[in-house]
Amino acid sequence: MSATELVDIVNENNEVIKTVTRREMRQEQLPHRASYIAVMDRQNKFLVEIRTLCKDYSPGTFDAVVGGVMQHGEVFVEAAKRELLEEVGINADDKNNEFYPLGTLRIDGKTDNHFFYGYLYLCVADAITVRQQEEVSGVMFIEESEVLRLQDNCNYDSVVAFKEILKRAREGKILK
Repeated sequence: MSATELVDIVNENNEVIKTVTRREMRQEQLPHRASYIAVMDRQNKFLVEIRTLCKDYSPGTFDAVVGGVMQHGEVFVEAAKRELLEEVGINADDKNNEFYPLGTLRIDGKTDNHFFYGYLYLCVADAITVRQQEEVSGVMFIEESEVLRLQDNCNYDSVVAFKEILKRAREGKILK
């Protein structure tokens, strides 16, 4: 997503109140919507991304999930599927993959009054990944315990989303 692409800004009730450029959203830390997809293979290992150094948010850190900011007017599930395909080349609609919507989560940032809404998903797939070089320096599949051990090296919201996705997937009997 380029700095000039449009992003919907939301209020406390997750209602769109205006549309601004991505640059303005980042500079002013405006509340927005984002998608978060935990990707797990059938050996119960999770995909972790290494973010490129040119990212406008949290460059060079690990991402516990795949995802990103939703574009203006984008349908939630379509945004998640787009991010999954763009960033790591996994097609959520492939019949060999399982794709589970797990609801919405308000994620409070580390600074006062900063929040956004995350749309959570789990994708179970044995897939060869094709990373988007502009956004992803590399990927690795690791055990859940290793993802959590690396959480201090991951961007904050990806860890919050990862933990909530696992919690909801377990409550829904998708994961043990």
